[in-house]
Amino acid sequence: MLTQIKFGASGWRAVARRGKSLGEQLKALCNQVGSYSPQRENFRLTPEVKAKFTEKLRSDLRDFNGRTVSQIVRTDGLKLLFNDGSWVCYRLSGTEPVVPVYTEARSEKEKLSTAAKHWIFE
Repeated sequence: MLTQIKFGASGWRAVARRGKSLGEQLKALCNQVGSYSPQRENFRLTPEVKAKFTEKLRSDLRDFNGRTVSQIVRTDGLKLLFNDGSWVCYRLSGTEPVVPVYTEARSEKEKLSTAAKHWIFE
């Protein structure tokens, strides 16, 4: 959910014209199009796990925990996109032995982050 919203004067006028609070409008929008739950976790890596995981990052996955990978983006790490709009992104730290993992899914109940962690250490 959004934690901070910045509007110019025209944005606030548009909000006011609808006659509902910004929170009410945001809730209505999420009910209409759905919402996503982002998450970020850092996982510490031993040198052995880091070496093995670095090699895994080069692979071209087509399936991830039973989900079909619709697109792979390697701009800044490894980002796996799925058909339902959810995704997982791995970015190895250059300064410490950790891998930050970012996930976003339609529901917090989806345990995409658990699957992401499992893939690092399997």
